[in-house]
Amino acid sequence: MATFLDLGILQYFDFIFPMLLVFAIVFAILQKTKVIGDTVGINSLIAIAVAFMMLLSRTLIDMINFMIPWFVIAIIFFVLIILLFQIMGAKEADFSNAIKDRTLRNAIIGVALVILMASFAHVLGQSFTEFSFEEGADVIDREGGSATSDFTSNITQIIVNPKVLGLITIFGIAIFAVALLTAKEQ
Repeated sequence: MATFLDLGILQYFDFIFPMLLVFAIVFAILQKTKVIGDTVGINSLIAIAVAFMMLLSRTLIDMINFMIPWFVIAIIFFVLIILLFQIMGAKEADFSNAIKDRTLRNAIIGVALVILMASFAHVLGQSFTEFSFEEGADVIDREGGSATSDFTSNITQIIVNPKVLGLITIFGIAIFAVALLTAKEQ
C-alpha cells in the first residue's frame, strides 16, 4: 500500500545525485585550478562529460551513494565541533590558524580515506570474496583463520581477533607517544 511517506520510487533516481555531485566537484576543480582556462563554458562542458561518463559505471554510482551520507555526517560533526569551540571562546583567527595546521588536515584526509575504503568494501567486498572462492568451497579450514565466503563475517572475525585489537592498541600508543614526544614546547 502506498503511503504519503513512501520513498521507494526514489530508488529509480539514485544516479541523479551522484551525477550532480560529480559535475559540481569537477566544475569547481576546473574553475579553481584554471587548468584548461577561465572559460566557464568549456569547464562546464568537460564537467558534464565526466558526470555522464560516471553514469557508465554502476559500481561508481553505488560507491558515491554509500559515501555521501558518511561525508554529511563527518561535516556535521566538524561543524558541531567548531560551534563547541566557539562556545568555549575560540575566535575566527584561531580557526584560520587551525586550518593551516598539518595535524587537522591529516585528520580530515584520514577520515576521507576511511570513508573511501569503507565504500570499496561495501560495494566490492562480497563480489571479490565470492570470486576468490572456488565452486563448492565455502570455508578454508585453517586454525584461527577467517576465510569464509561471507565478506561481513570475515571482516567481523578479523576486527575482533585479539591479535588485531592488540596491534591497534600498540599503534595507538605509538602514535600518541610520537606526537607527544616530538611536540614543540610553548
